[in-house]
Amino acid sequence: MTKEQPGLRELKKQLTREQIAAAALKLTKEKGLSRVTIDEIAQEAFVSPRTVSNYFPVKEDAVLAAGRVGFEAMLREYSAGTQQGNPVEELRQVFSKYAREHPEHLRMIAELVELERQNPTLKPFRVAQESELSANLSELIADRFGTDLTEDPYPTLAAEAVVSAITTSMNIWSKCSCTEDCLPDLVDTSFNIASTGYAVAKD
Repeated sequence: MTKEQPGLRELKKQLTREQIAAAALKLTKEKGLSRVTIDEIAQEAFVSPRTVSNYFPVKEDAVLAAGRVGFEAMLREYSAGTQQGNPVEELRQVFSKYAREHPEHLRMIAELVELERQNPTLKPFRVAQESELSANLSELIADRFGTDLTEDPYPTLAAEAVVSAITTSMNIWSKCSCTEDCLPDLVDTSFNIASTGYAVAKD
Protein backbone atom coordinates (compact mmCIF):
# COMPACT_ATOMS: atom_id res chain seq x y z
CA MET A 1 0.00 0.00 0.00
CA THR A 2 1.36 3.42 -0.90
CA LYS A 3 1.18 6.28 1.56
CA GLU A 4 -0.80 9.39 0.68
CA GLN A 5 1.30 12.38 -0.31
CA PRO A 6 0.81 15.52 1.79
CA GLY A 7 -1.76 17.94 0.41
CA LEU A 8 -1.19 21.56 -0.53
CA ARG A 9 -2.24 22.78 2.90
CA GLU A 10 0.25 20.50 4.65
CA LEU A 11 3.02 21.48 2.23
CA LYS A 12 2.35 25.15 2.91
CA LYS A 13 2.51 24.55 6.67
CA GLN A 14 5.74 22.62 6.24
CA LEU A 15 7.30 25.44 4.20
CA THR A 16 6.22 28.03 6.77
CA ARG A 17 7.69 25.92 9.56
CA GLU A 18 11.01 25.58 7.70
CA GLN A 19 11.03 29.31 6.93
CA ILE A 20 10.60 30.21 10.60
CA ALA A 21 13.23 27.67 11.66
CA ALA A 22 15.75 29.03 9.15
CA ALA A 23 15.14 32.57 10.40
CA ALA A 24 15.58 31.54 14.04
CA LEU A 25 18.81 29.72 13.26
CA LYS A 26 20.22 32.63 11.25
CA LEU A 27 19.51 35.17 13.98
CA THR A 28 20.90 32.92 16.72
CA LYS A 29 24.15 32.45 14.79
CA GLU A 30 24.42 36.20 14.31
CA LYS A 31 23.38 37.47 17.76
CA GLY A 32 23.34 34.60 20.23
CA LEU A 33 20.22 32.91 21.53
CA SER A 34 19.67 35.21 24.52
CA ARG A 35 19.45 38.28 22.27
CA VAL A 36 16.92 36.86 19.81
CA THR A 37 13.22 37.61 20.25
CA ILE A 38 10.08 36.09 18.76
CA ASP A 39 9.33 39.43 17.09
CA GLU A 40 12.72 39.41 15.35
CA ILE A 41 12.21 35.84 14.17
CA ALA A 42 8.82 36.80 12.78
CA GLN A 43 10.25 39.80 10.94
CA GLU A 44 13.08 37.73 9.46
CA ALA A 45 10.64 35.00 8.35
CA PHE A 46 8.05 37.47 6.98
CA VAL A 47 5.29 36.14 9.24
CA SER A 48 3.50 37.45 12.31
CA PRO A 49 4.75 36.82 15.86
CA ARG A 50 1.53 34.90 16.46
CA THR A 51 2.36 32.58 13.56
CA VAL A 52 5.79 31.91 15.05
CA SER A 53 4.21 31.06 18.41
CA ASN A 54 1.64 28.80 16.74
CA TYR A 55 4.43 26.70 15.24
CA PHE A 56 6.94 26.95 18.08
CA PRO A 57 5.98 27.64 21.73
CA VAL A 58 9.52 28.87 22.49
CA LYS A 59 12.38 30.17 20.36
CA GLU A 60 14.63 27.24 21.30
CA ASP A 61 12.29 24.86 19.50
CA ALA A 62 12.42 27.09 16.42
CA VAL A 63 16.22 27.15 16.38
CA LEU A 64 16.53 23.37 16.63
CA ALA A 65 13.74 22.69 14.14
CA ALA A 66 16.12 23.45 11.29
CA GLY A 67 17.88 20.19 12.11
CA ARG A 68 14.69 18.12 11.96
CA VAL A 69 14.24 18.36 8.20
CA GLY A 70 16.53 15.47 7.34
CA PHE A 71 15.15 13.27 10.10
CA GLU A 72 11.59 13.93 9.01
CA ALA A 73 12.51 13.08 5.41
CA MET A 74 14.07 9.85 6.66
CA LEU A 75 10.92 8.96 8.59
CA ARG A 76 8.75 9.64 5.54
CA GLU A 77 10.89 7.39 3.35
CA TYR A 78 10.85 4.58 5.89
CA SER A 79 7.10 5.00 6.38
CA ALA A 80 6.56 4.57 2.64
CA GLY A 81 8.23 1.14 2.67
CA THR A 82 6.56 -2.21 3.18
CA GLN A 83 9.38 -4.71 3.78
CA GLN A 84 9.72 -6.37 7.17
CA GLY A 85 13.50 -6.64 7.11
CA ASN A 86 15.96 -5.30 9.65
CA PRO A 87 14.82 -1.70 10.34
CA VAL A 88 18.27 -0.65 11.54
CA GLU A 89 19.83 -1.74 8.24
CA GLU A 90 17.06 -0.19 6.17
CA LEU A 91 17.34 3.11 8.02
CA ARG A 92 21.12 3.02 7.66
CA GLN A 93 20.66 2.95 3.91
CA VAL A 94 18.08 5.74 4.05
CA PHE A 95 20.22 8.06 6.17
CA SER A 96 23.46 7.25 4.35
CA LYS A 97 21.74 8.14 1.08
CA TYR A 98 20.46 11.38 2.58
CA ALA A 99 23.95 12.23 3.83
CA ARG A 100 25.36 11.86 0.32
CA GLU A 101 22.57 13.83 -1.36
CA HIS A 102 22.19 16.68 1.15
CA PRO A 103 25.63 17.61 2.54
CA GLU A 104 24.55 21.24 3.01
CA HIS A 105 21.84 20.23 5.46
CA LEU A 106 24.20 18.01 7.40
CA ARG A 107 26.66 20.87 7.71
CA MET A 108 23.83 22.91 9.19
CA ILE A 109 23.21 20.17 11.76
CA ALA A 110 26.90 20.37 12.66
CA GLU A 111 26.43 24.10 13.18
CA LEU A 112 23.55 23.33 15.54
CA VAL A 113 25.86 21.12 17.59
CA GLU A 114 28.29 24.02 17.89
CA LEU A 115 25.44 26.41 18.74
CA GLU A 116 24.44 24.14 21.60
CA ARG A 117 27.97 24.35 22.98
CA GLN A 118 27.70 28.13 22.87
CA ASN A 119 24.12 28.16 24.19
CA PRO A 120 23.75 25.32 26.75
CA THR A 121 20.09 26.17 27.33
CA LEU A 122 19.39 24.47 23.98
CA LYS A 123 20.36 21.05 25.35
CA PRO A 124 17.09 20.04 27.06
CA PHE A 125 15.17 21.03 23.95
CA ARG A 126 17.50 18.96 21.76
CA VAL A 127 17.12 15.97 24.09
CA ALA A 128 13.34 16.34 23.92
CA GLN A 129 13.55 16.52 20.13
CA GLU A 130 15.56 13.30 19.98
CA SER A 131 13.09 11.58 22.31
CA GLU A 132 10.22 12.63 20.05
CA LEU A 133 12.09 11.36 16.99
CA SER A 134 12.72 8.02 18.69
CA ALA A 135 9.07 7.72 19.75
CA ASN A 136 7.82 8.49 16.22
CA LEU A 137 10.25 6.01 14.72
CA SER A 138 9.30 3.26 17.18
CA GLU A 139 5.65 3.72 16.17
CA LEU A 140 6.55 3.39 12.48
CA ILE A 141 8.55 0.22 13.14
CA ALA A 142 5.71 -1.23 15.21
CA ASP A 143 3.23 -0.45 12.42
CA ARG A 144 5.52 -2.06 9.84
CA PHE A 145 5.76 -5.27 11.86
CA GLY A 146 2.19 -5.23 13.17
CA THR A 147 3.28 -5.35 16.78
CA ASP A 148 2.24 -3.58 19.99
CA LEU A 149 4.63 -1.09 21.59
CA THR A 150 3.20 -1.83 25.03
CA GLU A 151 4.11 -5.52 24.76
CA ASP A 152 7.02 -5.79 22.31
CA PRO A 153 10.29 -3.98 23.18
CA TYR A 154 11.79 -4.53 19.70
CA PRO A 155 10.47 -1.37 17.94
CA THR A 156 11.60 0.91 20.76
CA LEU A 157 15.03 -0.70 21.04
CA ALA A 158 15.54 -0.56 17.27
CA ALA A 159 14.48 3.09 17.16
CA GLU A 160 16.82 3.98 20.02
CA ALA A 161 19.70 2.26 18.22
CA VAL A 162 19.02 4.22 15.03
CA VAL A 163 18.77 7.59 16.79
CA SER A 164 21.92 6.83 18.77
CA ALA A 165 23.84 5.91 15.61
CA ILE A 166 22.76 9.11 13.85
CA THR A 167 23.41 11.50 16.73
CA THR A 168 26.76 9.89 17.54
CA SER A 169 27.85 10.20 13.91
CA MET A 170 26.80 13.84 13.76
CA ASN A 171 28.51 14.73 17.04
CA ILE A 172 31.81 13.14 16.03
CA TRP A 173 31.68 14.67 12.56
CA SER A 174 30.94 18.16 13.92
CA LYS A 175 34.08 18.07 16.07
CA CYS A 176 36.53 16.89 13.42
CA SER A 177 37.93 18.57 10.33
CA CYS A 178 36.38 16.00 8.00
CA THR A 179 34.61 16.97 4.81
CA GLU A 180 31.01 16.10 3.97
CA ASP A 181 32.32 13.04 2.10
CA CYS A 182 33.42 11.47 5.38
CA LEU A 183 29.99 11.46 7.02
CA PRO A 184 28.37 8.58 5.08
CA ASP A 185 31.24 6.29 6.09
CA LEU A 186 30.94 7.42 9.70
CA VAL A 187 27.20 6.75 9.55
CA ASP A 188 27.83 3.26 8.17
CA THR A 189 30.33 2.52 10.93
CA SER A 190 27.93 3.67 13.67
CA PHE A 191 25.03 1.67 12.25
CA ASN A 192 27.21 -1.42 11.84
CA ILE A 193 28.17 -1.22 15.51
CA ALA A 194 24.50 -0.97 16.47
CA SER A 195 23.54 -3.82 14.11
CA THR A 196 26.12 -6.18 15.60
CA GLY A 197 24.92 -5.63 19.14
CA TYR A 198 27.81 -3.30 20.04
CA ALA A 199 30.30 -6.14 19.76
CA VAL A 200 33.91 -5.10 20.39
CA ALA A 201 35.91 -5.04 17.16
CA LYS A 202 38.81 -7.51 17.08
CA ASP A 203 42.08 -7.07 15.18
